[in-house]
Amino acid sequence: RGLVVCSCGSTGRIPRSAQLLRRMVEEDIFDFVLAFAGVSTMDAVVVPALNRFVENVYVYDMKMWDALEESFGEDRHALNHSPVLLSFSDFQIDKNKKRQRVVDTRVLAYSNLKDGRPWGLDIFRCFESTCQAPAYNMIFHPQGKQHYGKHWVETKIRYTCLVCKRKVKSIPCPSWIHGARSQNYGRVWYQWPLTPGQQRDIGIMSP
Repeated sequence: RGLVVCSCGSTGRIPRSAQLLRRMVEEDIFDFVLAFAGVSTMDAVVVPALNRFVENVYVYDMKMWDALEESFGEDRHALNHSPVLLSFSDFQIDKNKKRQRVVDTRVLAYSNLKDGRPWGLDIFRCFESTCQAPAYNMIFHPQGKQHYGKHWVETKIRYTCLVCKRKVKSIPCPSWIHGARSQNYGRVWYQWPLTPGQQRDIGIMSP
């Protein structure tokens, strides 16, 4: 049982909306809910990867997160267009050796420094508290030793803010951002929505 929401990006982008989508899985109405977490969604771009995801789940009986990584994770154009939110259930064995249903909500995203999306996060902001310029007003570059393969997320970045002119160097990837299993460079995932502490890691100051 699954629900796919092909609507504007705010459906998966706004924390309150993401929590409501998750609740449908927690209450066992659906086994998974897929939505998009970008600014907008173009059907022609995302449908080919979406078809592969559905095929992976219902034809090849793959676990839902694995199915997402092997569909959207392998389609750079779709993932570069919009991050994908997946709230899904799975069964785990607890300490009493009993099967327990657990629910997780993750975003799969594409890291693109040139487009202002370090680690897939277009919500990144300038660290200067009096500035808080959004990522599209910042210039990002990798810095220091370049890591490749499954360790590529260990590469640090630097940025220059076009608003306050501040330059920040040697920014490490936050520990809550994970490199996706995909063999392709640039895919990351993280739990969603972000906690206040995680938001501070990427420059978002609480009001």
